[in-house]
Amino acid sequence: MRSTLLSLLLLISISAWAQKPLVWEVLGMTTYTNDFEAGGTLIPKFPPILESQYEGQEVTISGYLIPIDVEANTYALSKNPFTSCFFCGNAGPETVIELKFDKSPGRFATDTYVMIKGVLKLNRHGNALFFTLTHASLHG
Repeated sequence: MRSTLLSLLLLISISAWAQKPLVWEVLGMTTYTNDFEAGGTLIPKFPPILESQYEGQEVTISGYLIPIDVEANTYALSKNPFTSCFFCGNAGPETVIELKFDKSPGRFATDTYVMIKGVLKLNRHGNALFFTLTHASLHG
């Protein structure tokens, strides 16, 4: 009985620390409007599931690394390879996430497929990418 209780307690504590897997389909539920008065700024409208179950949570997601400014340690994670990504005009803004690493992840070639762990931030004001992972790190 005591070992069963200990096992259950251990399992609960491990699952409490586990990251939530985030899939691109959930991010893809985000819609947006174009605010022409603000110079064409895209204003996102996030789905309730994203706001209630993922915002502020530690998540994991896989995608293609896109170097934005390697010297400044600025990367994005894309659902699609570079030739089909948002920055080339071939996908929507819901297919890319800004990454803010606590520690430099080193240098990566464009389109390196990775799994990233970080805390999801939703950017509502149209002055940045819709999604940011803060405290980002390579996972797995």
